[in-house]
Amino acid sequence: MIHLGKIALYHCKECNIPLVKKRCSCGEFAKRVNITPPGDVRPAFEYDKKLIRETVKKQFGSCYMPNVVLLNNAPGIDRNDEVVIDGRVAGIFYYDIWKKEFKFQPRPWYASLLNIKKNYVVADKGAVNAILKTANLMAPGVKKADEGIKRGDEVIVLNEDGEVIATGRAWMDGKEMRSNKGMAVKIRWRGIEKAEKGKDISWKKVMEANKDAIFSMVGNEERFIENVMKKYDLPSVISFSGGKDSLATLLILLDAGYEMPLLFLNTGLEFDETVKHVYEVADKYGLDLLEGNAGNKFWKAIDFFGPPARDYRWCCKTCKLGVAAKLIKENFPNGILSFIGQRRYESERRAEHGKIWKNPWVEGQIGVSPIQNWTSLHVWLYLFLKKAKWNVLYEQGFHRIGCWLCPASDMAEFMLKKHKDWNKFNEKLNEFAEKHKLPEEWISLGLWRWRSPPKWSGIKYEIKEEREYKIKGNEKRIENFLQILGNVRKKNDGYEVNGINVKIKDKIEVFPKEKEEIVKDLIYRAINCVGCNICYAKCKQNAIFIKNGKAFISPNCIHCLQCMDECPVIVYK
Repeated sequence: MIHLGKIALYHCKECNIPLVKKRCSCGEFAKRVNITPPGDVRPAFEYDKKLIRETVKKQFGSCYMPNVVLLNNAPGIDRNDEVVIDGRVAGIFYYDIWKKEFKFQPRPWYASLLNIKKNYVVADKGAVNAILKTANLMAPGVKKADEGIKRGDEVIVLNEDGEVIATGRAWMDGKEMRSNKGMAVKIRWRGIEKAEKGKDISWKKVMEANKDAIFSMVGNEERFIENVMKKYDLPSVISFSGGKDSLATLLILLDAGYEMPLLFLNTGLEFDETVKHVYEVADKYGLDLLEGNAGNKFWKAIDFFGPPARDYRWCCKTCKLGVAAKLIKENFPNGILSFIGQRRYESERRAEHGKIWKNPWVEGQIGVSPIQNWTSLHVWLYLFLKKAKWNVLYEQGFHRIGCWLCPASDMAEFMLKKHKDWNKFNEKLNEFAEKHKLPEEWISLGLWRWRSPPKWSGIKYEIKEEREYKIKGNEKRIENFLQILGNVRKKNDGYEVNGINVKIKDKIEVFPKEKEEIVKDLIYRAINCVGCNICYAKCKQNAIFIKNGKAFISPNCIHCLQCMDECPVIVYK
């Protein structure tokens, strides 16, 4: 379990209201809701509830779904949401990447509220006590089973009186259960409970009950912002991605009395809905919009880098952070204070950041996160209370907004909505898979999202790529980049630079030998530069410029070698 912060979800049984505080407005003390860490709970929108409702009906025959439902993104292979109803986890709504469909694992208490017509197994009296203690349901203990059950289905186990005693996964087809030996159902949860449907409530009541806690937090962040603004004598912007967190950050800043430009990094891979939302927000609040646009950079770089992956995120550096660094250098040469909608509950890396940090990839930026310690539910309640207009993608099944092909996405998201350029990207995946002789599952299971195969897949593959130095046609670029080391003197068989001899024929030879790595890195950068702007932004001498999508070194280079840091061409290849 990943603990990134306190579990900040409580429930008042008397009012049947979810809370972000320990005591309800009615005066009753609330009980902490038992959910899986990190506990970044969010509201279920109508689209989410419809998807869950249809899935539960398909599996079991009926569905109980009140107005207020929460979803908790728990660790799993793919989309794996704990569904919180009436202050308790009703079950897990997940996406099965092998069968390419959504499924629901009900907890026994929730299953007892369903009118069960499908996927049920009746245990005989002799097996019930063992099941309720620790045992799985063995085939000899099956009294009756829905013959439509298939191995791997989520099933509900009943006793002979029709009470729910357990839920789990079928280990054999329903037709086999009464005439076979071995395990019939692998039990996941067990227990008999007479559950009742909770008092029906509305989101308006939830907002009213939590209003004091939310605005107390906003007040704390306003004071934090004021202190930060006093501490740093820098121009400031709001880094606006088009997601809920940056929207909440913007609204807090406006509440605190600060109006500043929106800085939007258009990676060239944004959903149209996201770009539209960014423009609408800038217009609604009358704020200047500074847009950095990566244009076609991703498609120019993918043939060199290959598909991006969670453990190989070259795309963030070339299409986002490099764009940010260029925008900041050209508009804020002395640095910038950037307010960012980033939260600790999103990842371990972000939990370690604190509320103020610097990104080594973005020169000149000091990042500030007012909502660092907020959960998704805090953010959404604040947006509801402010009657804000958010990105419509949240109401189409998305719980996070990013690039449409982001490898951090679940396969569920790719199934829910494919961008118009998805086939173009899929062609690149197929080309890469064929080149490296990768298994069919690399695409079908979305394993392209990892360079090293995840253990859960059971699939083995290895991607090996050797550096290729395409010297012919790049001689001038090589000579230009060698200036980073010193004055370059051309020789018959190569170059001499600052006492280093570089021979370039069929292969590259460097003397003295201890300089070989840095020289080869420079040559590789010269040949394969993708014009990401990171080195351009790092150069305080303004000795690097971008022309025709490539970096060039000017004669005023002082050979400080700072531009060698964080180059994606070297870091990722």
